[in-house]
Amino acid sequence: MAILVVEDSEDISLLLNRFLEKMGYKNVMLAGSAEEAIDIIGLSKKGGTVNRDIELILMDIGLPGLDGVGACQKIKSDQWFKDIPIIMLTDDTSAVSLENVFKAGAIDYITKPVKVIELRARIGLALSLKQEMDRRKACEIELEALTRQLKEANRILTNLSYIDGLTGVANRRYFDDYSDQEWKKAFREHSFISVIIVDIDFFKQFNDMEGHPAGDECLRRVAGALSDALRRPGDFIARYGGEEFVSILPNTTLDGAAIIGETMRTNVCDLNIRFAQSKKTTVSIGIAGAIPDKSKTIQWLISGADRALYTAKKSGKNQVKVF
Repeated sequence: MAILVVEDSEDISLLLNRFLEKMGYKNVMLAGSAEEAIDIIGLSKKGGTVNRDIELILMDIGLPGLDGVGACQKIKSDQWFKDIPIIMLTDDTSAVSLENVFKAGAIDYITKPVKVIELRARIGLALSLKQEMDRRKACEIELEALTRQLKEANRILTNLSYIDGLTGVANRRYFDDYSDQEWKKAFREHSFISVIIVDIDFFKQFNDMEGHPAGDECLRRVAGALSDALRRPGDFIARYGGEEFVSILPNTTLDGAAIIGETMRTNVCDLNIRFAQSKKTTVSIGIAGAIPDKSKTIQWLISGADRALYTAKKSGKNQVKVF
């Protein structure tokens, strides 16, 4: 810790230095002008390195050139030194003079000639206040860090609550929220929105014959293949339940949705996941789309896609049907 004494009188400066050393403050820096003090502090050059050892400044108010009030204002304008206590030394205790001192950012003042008992008391009080401010600032920094960690943890937990743990795509809860949001947006913008529902063909048979671990791996790979068919940021896919997946396609007509649905179907076929020795895993797909109006809801659209999926299943599976 260092104390900087800024005093143009060499005699007073040396006297203060002697007083401070007797009080136990061994690291005392002396400056004869505001400019010299600013140079010692490290503020004379833009981007210079500040002297972080300085914990307290004793400054004469009547300095030549830049006076103590102006120097105090300049020092306090620096981010690092805004909390460093500055005690002004003055023989002018008029109301106007003291008002200027405190407006400049000084924390206290000592009248000249300086008395040792007053100097000790005011320095002790200033340093105690500085230590308390440092402690509170450290607590605030720690609290801010903990708050950021908590926000990040909550963000991760929220994301996890929206992710299907097995397949890594969104879950039903997230789909319900997202589909409702996109339906309302399409209603406001009077734009087309489409829904795709995908069901893995013969999945129960796959599970029965190959076992649940193989079934889980099949679900993961199919989820990846379906996700790969989506190209735009707003396109969204979720695990709807069991072996069903659902996709929301904002600003997508039925023709566009049919192209994406067909891409999904062929992507799954290309996985070449087989069971019962030769049977290939395929998917059936149902599609519905509309421009929302007051007579329709998102559930109406999902029901339409579900009916189209039923038709695809009844028609032989491994195909895309549009409602």
